[in-house]
Amino acid sequence: MNSDAGKLTGLQLAVTAAALEGDAAAIYHLVRDLLSEGMPLSAVLFEVLAPVQAAMGHRWQTADYLISEEHAATSAIATVVALLAGSLEQPEDAPRVVVAAVQGDAHSLPGRLIAAHLLYSGYRTTLLGATMPASDLRQFLADDPPDFLVLTCAMTMHLPGARASIAAGHAVGVPVLVGGPAFGADGAWATRLGADGWVGALEDVAGKLDSWEPVISAPSTAELSAELQNLIDGRPLYVTGAAAALASQAGAGGVRHYEELELLFDVLVSSMIVDEDIVLVEFAGWLAALLDAHGADVAAVGAIIDALRIVVEPASQAAAHRLAAAASQITSR
Repeated sequence: MNSDAGKLTGLQLAVTAAALEGDAAAIYHLVRDLLSEGMPLSAVLFEVLAPVQAAMGHRWQTADYLISEEHAATSAIATVVALLAGSLEQPEDAPRVVVAAVQGDAHSLPGRLIAAHLLYSGYRTTLLGATMPASDLRQFLADDPPDFLVLTCAMTMHLPGARASIAAGHAVGVPVLVGGPAFGADGAWATRLGADGWVGALEDVAGKLDSWEPVISAPSTAELSAELQNLIDGRPLYVTGAAAALASQAGAGGVRHYEELELLFDVLVSSMIVDEDIVLVEFAGWLAALLDAHGADVAAVGAIIDALRIVVEPASQAAAHRLAAAASQITSR
C-alpha cells in the first residue's frame, strides 16, 4: 500500500483523539470520507484503524493510558469496523470462512478486522468473536462446515486454547489458518499446535486463502503427557497455593497478584506444550515491564515465579525447571 506517510500519521492522530472519547461516529464519518476519496478498505483497516489500536494497547502497557481509555477506544474502533463490514454484501457462491479468537482469548478486534477484509476480498464470512469455547466451535463447524477456519491468538497464555480450537476444526475436516503474535515471529509454534497454515500479518489472510491448498494431518496434535495433563487439571490448587504463600510473606500480596499467578500458570503450560522456555522467559520480562510501568515492585515478579515454582515442583520437575529459568532471567536484569 502506498499511502502518504504524513497523511497517514494525521489520520491516525484524528482517529486516536476520537477513539479516546469513545466517539465511534466521528471515526466512522472520517473513514467514510476516506473511502469516498478512493482509499481502499484494506488501507483503512490496516493502515489507519489497526495501527491506532495497536498503539493504544502499547500505551496502556506503558501506563500512558488508563485501561478504561483503552477499552473505550477499542469499543469505538470495533464498532466502526462492524459498520464497515455490515455495508458489504455476503457473496452467495464464494468460499465461506469462519473467523474466531481461540479459546480463552478475549481480543475480538483482530478477527473483526480479518472478517471485514475477507468480505471486501469476496469471501463469505462468519465472525464468532472472542473467547469461543473449543467444544462449541466444533459443534458450530460440524453443523455447517466452512471451507476454512481462521483463528487469531494475541497472547501466549492462550496457546493451550489455540491447540484446542485447532483440534476442533480438524475434528470436522476443516483446514485451519492461524495468525497473531502468540504464535511466534516465524509461526513455528503454530505448526507445533497443529495448524495447517500461518500468516504473519492480519492483512495477509485473504491473499493466503486465495491460493491455499491445505492438507490436514491426522491427528493434528499429539496427546498431552499425563504429567502435563495432571498439572493443568490442578490449576486452581496450584494458583491458590502460590497466592497463599505470597500472602504469608507480604500481607495481602497474594491477593494482589492472584491474576498474575493465573497468567503465569497458563504461560507455563503454553511453554510446555510448545516445548520452548522462551515463551515463559518473554512473558516474565513483559510482566516485569508492565508492573514497573504501573508503579508496582518489579521484584514481585521473581517472588510470583518462585511461589508458583515451589507449589508445582512436587507434581512436575519439568515445570519447576522452566519457572526457575524464567526467574533467573528476571534476576539477571
